[in-house]
Amino acid sequence: MPLTVPVIDRVHRSRSALLHSVDPQTWRSAVVTVETGNTAIASAVRVGLAVALVLVVGGLTGHRDVAGFAALGALTSAFCRPDPFRLRLPRLVVTGVMVTGYVAFGAALGAAGVSLAGEVVAIALAAGFAALILGALRVVGPGPVVMVFAAAGAADFADSADDVWKASTAAVIGAVVGVVASLAPWLVMWVRRERPQPHPSPARASLVQELNRIGDTELLSRSLRIVVAGGVAAGIVAAAGLQHPMWAAMGAVATLQGVNYHLTVTRGVQRLLGNVGGAAIAAGLLALPIGYWGAVVLIAVLQVLAETLVTVNYALCSLLVTPMALMLTALGAGLAPEVAVDRVLDTAVGVVIAVVLAAFTIAHHDATV
Repeated sequence: MPLTVPVIDRVHRSRSALLHSVDPQTWRSAVVTVETGNTAIASAVRVGLAVALVLVVGGLTGHRDVAGFAALGALTSAFCRPDPFRLRLPRLVVTGVMVTGYVAFGAALGAAGVSLAGEVVAIALAAGFAALILGALRVVGPGPVVMVFAAAGAADFADSADDVWKASTAAVIGAVVGVVASLAPWLVMWVRRERPQPHPSPARASLVQELNRIGDTELLSRSLRIVVAGGVAAGIVAAAGLQHPMWAAMGAVATLQGVNYHLTVTRGVQRLLGNVGGAAIAAGLLALPIGYWGAVVLIAVLQVLAETLVTVNYALCSLLVTPMALMLTALGAGLAPEVAVDRVLDTAVGVVIAVVLAAFTIAHHDATV
């Protein structure tokens, strides 16, 4: 029969892909492989300062309950770091609008009293949309997982229209701070009327032209995988009775941000191992009576270190992002140290679902395993 060979070929590729994901050499490589040539300390410090600034302002003005959303907006500064400044500006603006929009979207879900099942479906679809837009615009950075984090956190926070307004306003302020922080060197040169150093860069395309890539088959396929994996992972965790199903969705989304199956597995392994270590760190930190200001200092330090190490090894980055994210969540909601265990379990479910789905949908040209 004509379908026999293609079906057998796909089964063979999927089987090989799954075996690759559990190969000890794959795990060993994910842990020991480091890249030391692309470390950018200055960019990392700018991200940390942007986050710290909005948290400090939130604390001083009595808005600690929404300071975390301002910090998420400030994470706009973590995107587009390799881009020349003139190319960076429009992409940063779109990214900032998206982070703010996802905070508003999640808060609206919470204020409307949408069921957990409805929230899972809505945020999974939103994750795929974020992946599609960021991919079409070639936005480099943390990826759609930040938007998922923003939407999920806002959904848990908001109970009324006033909460939607407060969270959204905080995110807008944070996004503006993030954009300014990212563009700071360029702005300083502009104020001093200095001419920037010549920087060879690819031809600039308008945002409208770049958005035409939305119809790209590869981008659509990757976005669809993110929707399915995020929704399934969150659904499994919710059915199991764990308290934070969207953490599983974030684990799946972060894993599937790899551009091919090899990177998907590598990111999955690194995220899982980093979360295990990071959860242990978080449990210790959450048990300490450090208060709001102590948490602000630790969040800023962890953010700078994570941004510094993100291009070195993603496992090391996850080791620091995990406690940072949990402490950021705890600013508004308060978390017990035991929540770190949930974080590991949720992430494990997300990673496994993402890797299995990627294996069963592996492209014929993806000859990386």
